[in-house]
Amino acid sequence: MLTLRLLDEKETALLYEQHMRRDFPPSELKHLSSITAMQRRGCYDVLGAYESNRLIAYALLYRPEQGRILLLDYLAVLPAYRNRGNGRALMTLLRSYYAAAADVLMIECERPKAAPDEQEARLRIRFYEGAGAVLTNVRIWLFEVEYSILVFPCGTMPEGEDWAQRMLSIYRQMLPQELYERNVRLIRG
Repeated sequence: MLTLRLLDEKETALLYEQHMRRDFPPSELKHLSSITAMQRRGCYDVLGAYESNRLIAYALLYRPEQGRILLLDYLAVLPAYRNRGNGRALMTLLRSYYAAAADVLMIECERPKAAPDEQEARLRIRFYEGAGAVLTNVRIWLFEVEYSILVFPCGTMPEGEDWAQRMLSIYRQMLPQELYERNVRLIRG
């Protein structure tokens, strides 16, 4: 059975070097210094999912200063533990872990038609939908990558929410203004 544990900066650095560099393409990977700076500010959680003290999967989440909508920034299952239900188990754990603090986790998934590997991008979206996320009609261009946005309920899903504006608000808080202005665009149509 998986259990979640909040990682400190030293553990985050190990996770980044040993796993994140392998699991995410450079175009999608933040610098470690950005991650640890957000951890220090108290607005970024790095969680390890463990089974008998063995890391199985991990998730990194941005927690905006206000509101009950968080960004699931990264999620991965270690290669040796994939295709065994660990990803879905991690999503269930995240729902429970954040139920008191969040109504929704927003998720970025590379848009299949814009992805280098369209099939892999479709599988990723299908995974999140199978775990209970809902694909919105929001698309964001972020640092030269086009993403579709999904929402994953942890508590009560807000009615009539403007997911595009919520996502832009999260990026405005997360990024310095200059980076935001150069690298974040809402895609319409």
